[in-house]
Amino acid sequence: MLWVAVAVGLVVLIAPEVVSARLQQSFFGVNPQVPLSKPDFARMRGTIGSVRLSAVWPQLEPRQGHWDFGELDRLIGESAQQDIRVLLELYGTPPWINPVSADPPSSRAETLAWLGFVRRVVHRYGPDGSFWHGRRRRLPVHSWQIWNEPNFLLFWQPRPEPRHYAELLRLTAHAIRTVDPRARIIAAGVAPVEGGIPPARFLREMYSVRGVKDSFDVAALHPYASSVRGVEYEIQQIRQVMAAAGDSHSPLRLTEIGVASAADSPTAFNKGWRGQARYLSRTFEMLIANRRRWRIAGVDWFSWRDGPPDPHCVFCEFSGLVRANGRPKPALRALRRLVRQAQLGA
Repeated sequence: MLWVAVAVGLVVLIAPEVVSARLQQSFFGVNPQVPLSKPDFARMRGTIGSVRLSAVWPQLEPRQGHWDFGELDRLIGESAQQDIRVLLELYGTPPWINPVSADPPSSRAETLAWLGFVRRVVHRYGPDGSFWHGRRRRLPVHSWQIWNEPNFLLFWQPRPEPRHYAELLRLTAHAIRTVDPRARIIAAGVAPVEGGIPPARFLREMYSVRGVKDSFDVAALHPYASSVRGVEYEIQQIRQVMAAAGDSHSPLRLTEIGVASAADSPTAFNKGWRGQARYLSRTFEMLIANRRRWRIAGVDWFSWRDGPPDPHCVFCEFSGLVRANGRPKPALRALRRLVRQAQLGA
């Protein structure tokens, strides 16, 4: 969710792909940074095809053996009511294991506890999940993302370790597939942030772990940049790394991307009300035009609604498609236009 601006181009050759020629509505996704309300979901219908939610272990099991699925049940249920697919991110370590939630499981006991959490969540929300029993509207979770920005110190402590993440990815993917063999495993999105390992280097080291390519179906990137050209550069770098690793066939999902309509501090990511809409339009148009060449599986705008100030992010507070009070911004109208054009085959 943080940023570093990039602005130069790079040309790479990418193998032909098999991304669907028809652009599904699920291509257009969002990330919430604050709890979504029923009116939020109603406003998304017809425009937003997927929502990236988080199953945060410390929130779901704050005390060992004491589970609270109430809020996540509500969010997933509301998504299903509006025919919005869910990409569920699995993240965090609870305080009864480690007071630092961004410190991933490392010991055997911690890892076994993590895998137990993973299986419990998949058993609940997957295709045969207990959550769906007796419900008229069923839209089970098929897409699971493992952790968030492990190349960034804020989300992986005490320091990012690509090989450690690769092992966690391997074990987690196996646990998910034992419950749902057809699950779609998405690797954590990496971002061009300060205080971490650059995305291309992180992925290069991750790919050096034997067998890691079999652990996920989709790679992920958070190509934050202050220009459309910068977004293009970030994607091309990652596709180059994937091709060099013999993984040019795997799709790439942009599980976070965005700029702000305002800011409390000077930043190149503050585009103003209409500038945010222009950036969204030009970025999505570029991504749609290149989606088959780059095998883009979907794009998740960060965020749906403006949130509170974030000491770790200079633009997140005003990055929403709608204001904090729920009123839509020009950026939401721009996205609706893009979705209509996609549905008409434009």
